Amino acid sequence: MKKKINQILNIFMGTFIGVFIGSGLYKYWHFRKYPDLYVIQSAPWYTSILINGLFTLVLLSVCMIVKVFLIEKIGLMKKTALIAGIIFLVLTFIGGGYVLINHGQVNAGYAVVPGIWAIICFGYYRRGK
Repeated sequence: MKKKINQILNIFMGTFIGVFIGSGLYKYWHFRKYPDLYVIQSAPWYTSILINGLFTLVLLSVCMIVKVFLIEKIGLMKKTALIAGIIFLVLTFIGGGYVLINHGQVNAGYAVVPGIWAIICFGYYRRGK
């Protein structure tokens, strides 16, 4: 049963990634073909791609957390460290995107601090293996 759930989660994760790539390529093509439509918008043309990327990242992290719960070989502390590492990794990417969107005018700590915690959590998980 767990093997089937794992396979279904892998299919969902692949589907999320494929939909994100396909919609991003379509939006880029649409921008290149009709640039005048995007001139009147207050946000840059790639804003919807960034929002879709964030949504895809959250969905992938939820799937990864469910996959961690299916692992029976590791203890509760290691599962907690792995889940915290996944969450901090997602926060690192979100913080990095926030810094890039603001052209580096905000503090880089939005990406660095969760990144350090992700390294600590993954290091604790890997130490006992």
